[in-house]
Amino acid sequence: MEVESAPMLSDEEIAALVKDFYSTILAKDDHHRLMADAPDQFRAARADHYRQLAESAKEHLAENAYATVRQITSAMLARRYGLDAKFDKLSVRKVSHAMLRAGVEVAETLRARAEGDFNYEPQDKLLVEALRERPELPASVPITAAAEMPPIVAGPTFTEAAETFREEQLRRKKWERQTYLQARATYSIFCDFAGDRPLGDYVRADAGRFKALLEDLPANYSKAVEFRGLTAQQIVEQTRQQDVLRLSSRTVQRHFAALSTLWDSAIEQGAAAINIFNDWKFAAAKRARDQRQMWPIELLQALFKTPIWAGCQSEHRRSKPGTHIIRDDKFWLPLIALFSGMRQEEICQLRLDDVRKAEGIWIFDIKEGEGRQLKNRNAIRKAPIHHSLIRLGLLDYADQMRARPGNLLFPDLNPGGADNRLGHNYSKWFTRYRRDTALYVKRMDFHSFRHNAITFMKRANVPDSVVDEVTGHETAGETARYNKGLTIANLKEAVDKIDIGVDLSRLYQYT
Repeated sequence: MEVESAPMLSDEEIAALVKDFYSTILAKDDHHRLMADAPDQFRAARADHYRQLAESAKEHLAENAYATVRQITSAMLARRYGLDAKFDKLSVRKVSHAMLRAGVEVAETLRARAEGDFNYEPQDKLLVEALRERPELPASVPITAAAEMPPIVAGPTFTEAAETFREEQLRRKKWERQTYLQARATYSIFCDFAGDRPLGDYVRADAGRFKALLEDLPANYSKAVEFRGLTAQQIVEQTRQQDVLRLSSRTVQRHFAALSTLWDSAIEQGAAAINIFNDWKFAAAKRARDQRQMWPIELLQALFKTPIWAGCQSEHRRSKPGTHIIRDDKFWLPLIALFSGMRQEEICQLRLDDVRKAEGIWIFDIKEGEGRQLKNRNAIRKAPIHHSLIRLGLLDYADQMRARPGNLLFPDLNPGGADNRLGHNYSKWFTRYRRDTALYVKRMDFHSFRHNAITFMKRANVPDSVVDEVTGHETAGETARYNKGLTIANLKEAVDKIDIGVDLSRLYQYT
């Protein structure tokens, strides 16, 4: 629509567009009110929402942020002049400016109505003048054609917008597949609950009601057989008087984050004015260090006395005591995690050429490429191999794997899960193994080994910045600058200070 050679719009024509915009929105509000079957219990929240909309429109006016109303500007021009009509850039900008001014008044009028004041009169001179006398339709557009013009398009419905957004996030690699699937579940619950409308039609009260729904939703709502075929609202009603575990604050926040990112995208595209999922308060989540427990020394000692490391019956009877010690992924993964602080997937996806020497020191070269999945850029690093792993025979194991086809250090791992992770099936197996050996403790799992490694280094007075470099954490503040000067020898010294408190000498292949 921004074609320089196209005809300009007169002030009268712009005034007609403004009047149509204002009158259409208020007519829609009148219809909703007259057709409502119950009192609006969220009117106070709606009033606050419209107040925020007015303030937002004023800010956009002050900033000349015309892109925020690009979609409604295009819709109004198409409604009056047809989908193929072209106008010069200045005219389009004038219409956008007028829409922002009218938008302030629309929001203020709806706020007043939500507060019971139906006598509110617009203050903006442009809108007041437009409302005073209806401008005539342009002579170039027949009245019959005007009657057939498309209605104002407020944007795609929630379902359409959400699906497009999810696909874009996955295609642009901003989301992993697991996040993509989690967002689909979030969007489905919200749409079932709040209805399938254009994003600009939802108000903050809708977000508030959704938050209350999530906080009342049982934690097992998606898995329990008795909830199959029920909507989230029906599940909440069915369990309202029951003493069941509800969704954690962290999970509720994850649902809100998925919706918030969608709304941010809609604002950029002019399909929404404010993000109704921002600035909500949630119950305090557990600190990261409290979400998982590290393994206490006595449990680590018990773990390494179980059949995997003490002797099992066979490859397929790992939890049964026997005489076989099989040095494969099941043997090595917990040991590597404890003696390095590496994440599970970082270990599982190691290639044989990732086990190499650098500066004369054996390292795990943790890098991107060849389908590797890393948590973030900080995860790229060179992690020295602890002397205990070398004494246990890890380098010999790597040489044995080099004699086999393939390039993985642990070739028997099978990928699975939404993101096709190599550690997916191993995680399930390790949970079963801990149950079979009576070592299962809630919130103490494979990732807890990483907490152990970090804690052991800190107990040995390794500086936090060095621990972060070894484990792939981001170091906050100025200290991060100086990590670049660390040598692999510096990191090796830090790693070798890890003492897990377990005597593994019976498993050493080298002294």
